[in-house]
Order: sequence, then C-alpha cells, then structure tokens
Amino acid sequence: MQHTAAAWLFEIALALRVFGPDVVRGCRRLLTAGVRFGITQLTGARTPARAAESDREAS
Repeated sequence: MQHTAAAWLFEIALALRVFGPDVVRGCRRLLTAGVRFGITQLTGARTPARAAESDREAS
C-alpha cells in the first residue's frame, strides 16, 4: 500500500495532536521529579558557605 505525501503529513499531524499533550505532560512530570531530587541532593549534601569560612578563620 502506497501513501502519498499528503497522507503521511495528515497521519503525522494526527499523531502529534493525539499524543502530543500526553508527551508534554510526561516530560513536565519527569522534569519536576528531577528538580525535586536535585534540590534534595543539594540541600542534604552541602554545608552553608559561612560556616566553612568561620572554620577557616578560627584555625
């Protein structure tokens, strides 16, 4: 079965219209989870910079 260029464009446009919102929503959820994980790692692993400076001055 052969498809013309117009038929391919129509199928691609239809697929984008049907699945596009779900893909965008899924990407947003993944990015949100990544940001939450990154913030947790940053706040849990680092000490405040001021405390490090005061320790250097005391030595």
